[in-house]
Amino acid sequence: MLKFFGHHIRMRAMCRRQRLYGRNGAATLVVVLLTGCTAAQNEYQPPPPPPVTVAKPVQRSVPVYIEENGETEVVERAEVRARVTGFLKEVNFEPGDQVAKDVSLYIIEPDQYEATKNAAAAAVEAAQAAIEVAQAQVGTLEVELERARKDYERQENLKQQDATTQQAYDAAVAAFKASQANVEAAKANVQAANSDRNQAKQDLAQAELNLGYTAVTAPISGRITKTEVKVGNLVQEGTHLATIVNRSRIYANFNLSDREVLVLKEAAVDERKEQGVEEPPDLSQIRVRLHREIDAGFPFEGHLDYIDQEGVDQATGTLSLRAVFDNPDDRLLPGLFVRVRVKIDEIENAVLIPELALARDQQGAYVQVLDQTGKLARRGVVTGPSIDATPPDGESSTEDGGGSPFGKVLRMVVIEEGVDLDDRVVIAGGFGIRPGAEVDPTEISLDGISLLDVGEEEADGPEDGEVDGDEATTAETDE
Repeated sequence: MLKFFGHHIRMRAMCRRQRLYGRNGAATLVVVLLTGCTAAQNEYQPPPPPPVTVAKPVQRSVPVYIEENGETEVVERAEVRARVTGFLKEVNFEPGDQVAKDVSLYIIEPDQYEATKNAAAAAVEAAQAAIEVAQAQVGTLEVELERARKDYERQENLKQQDATTQQAYDAAVAAFKASQANVEAAKANVQAANSDRNQAKQDLAQAELNLGYTAVTAPISGRITKTEVKVGNLVQEGTHLATIVNRSRIYANFNLSDREVLVLKEAAVDERKEQGVEEPPDLSQIRVRLHREIDAGFPFEGHLDYIDQEGVDQATGTLSLRAVFDNPDDRLLPGLFVRVRVKIDEIENAVLIPELALARDQQGAYVQVLDQTGKLARRGVVTGPSIDATPPDGESSTEDGGGSPFGKVLRMVVIEEGVDLDDRVVIAGGFGIRPGAEVDPTEISLDGISLLDVGEEEADGPEDGEVDGDEATTAETDE
């Protein structure tokens, strides 16, 4: 019996060892297989060359401008004020109305002034009647004077012949002198009556003027502000009632540095000489462009209107100028901060690349170009003025941001040194890649760009993808 149980125990232990060895073997096989797969996956695979967009420079004639900040101001602005005292009876406009010159805006109660006018008119009539009475009196007295003169002359002749008495002679002399005095007094009365009539006429004219002032009219044409005084209120002479602004034309005030002033004057003189004219340029012939904050370019064209006659301000080193712009559609408002520019030169056959290709470091401005082996190379450049352009056909960016790196307005920059027309300049994708690196270039052509010279841009606000603000300016000089 004991032998039987011992044999049974040994057999069970052997079976357990066999099962354990079997499981360990399977686990070992799985580990080996997994190790083999991981090793295959971890083999080094070099990354593909980064993609970049390249383009060759283009050549164009580029205008050069002086560009400065400015502020707009209305050409005409008038305050509407009461010129007589009284209670306000009517307001004949709505705030913001376009009003014409001399149209009635307010009515001040006229009864008092009508009464004053009527009294003045009556005084004129009375003065006229007094003149007529005085003139009639002069006529009567002149007849008496003539009679007294003849009597005096007769008595004078009789006296010389000793044919009259001294008493009769003295009486004739006294009567003649009295008549003369009476005539002179009557004439003085006529003059006084004339003076009274003139004063009465002046009073009547002032009364009529004051009565007319009860109808407050527009001093200029333009848009009127809200009224400062309501119906029924008492207004005094000089009370401010409203303001009228004529925005059909707009001033733009700006300053130029003394250097810019000299450049502008020389450019104007040179242009006149090219036209065969020796006289100095007229201000109205110097064209000025204007850019608002929402504009993609400089769509408004005007001309210089005034230059400060006191010259350059010694404290600031600048000269004040003013340009005037027609504003028939009321798109320019007074008080706007704007950019103005004046063309002073034109660069013939300028080399242009997109401004987004430029980068700067401690050594200055540079671009990346493809060398003969297709690798990136750093190229230092000297830049000139910038100008806006429309991208080549089909090269503007899509609404989802894909496609070309260009927006709807492409900023181009003049390269004075460092880049040739045959160079392939990296315009997108090259930043962050070291010179000497291999890249995967995609070349596009810039031949189809159109420079946005003055007046070609739309004046509406920028759409999605457009540049705006200070980025949306055309060629300007680098100071």
